[in-house]
Amino acid sequence: MPSNRSNKKGGLTGSKHFQTPENSASIAPSSPNTSTTSTLPRSNKTNQVRRSANSNSVTGTDALGILEQAKSFASGYGVQLIDLASEMSGDPYSPSGTIPQMEGAEAAQKKLIIEKQNNALEVRLERTKQKRKIAGIYKEDLSLVGDLVDIRKVGFDVAKKYVGSEISYVDFQTEQSKLEEHQELLQQQIIRTEGVRSLTPGIQTEWDLKLQKQTQSNQRLQEEIQNTELAAQSRREQIQASMF
Repeated sequence: MPSNRSNKKGGLTGSKHFQTPENSASIAPSSPNTSTTSTLPRSNKTNQVRRSANSNSVTGTDALGILEQAKSFASGYGVQLIDLASEMSGDPYSPSGTIPQMEGAEAAQKKLIIEKQNNALEVRLERTKQKRKIAGIYKEDLSLVGDLVDIRKVGFDVAKKYVGSEISYVDFQTEQSKLEEHQELLQQQIIRTEGVRSLTPGIQTEWDLKLQKQTQSNQRLQEEIQNTELAAQSRREQIQASMF
């Protein structure tokens, strides 16, 4: 039977019989080792990031549009979808024009290869599961370390609170001692006040006597002045009488 094989290769197996759908867009997945350096100013970079975020956003997009975005994303990983419209339409009694033809021996060989590959994938899957269990145990052990660290931290916090309570108690004793000191100073001041108050009558008497003494002294001086004036007046009268 003549073969209608084409020269186009498939995305995953490299087969020469697979026809690449024309509507599929190729979007290469970003590589962590790939870096691009932009020379745009900071403001232009910010605007470019905003425009990129808006263009990649699925907000406001209908379900079919989001589905097309998902198809484009998958094609970046080499996933090629069958042209469903072509396969579903056309003559139902004619062979497909896109599905490649393959001899039985070749198909059996490829299936055997795929089966062996699946065996390897099963081993890898079990090993991955084992690694996940190991990682889970490590995570739990690490969480236990964290719990012990938390216990140590809580211990320090409790000790710090206890030290703080001791400081508060010492502060209380200090304030209490200051209160006692102020009470003693108050008592001493009361004693001084009572002493001053006791001296007040004596001081009052002293000054009263001083005032009396000063008053008597002033009276004597006044009498002496008056006597002197009288004596002077008498002599003037005697002098006048002797003249006439």
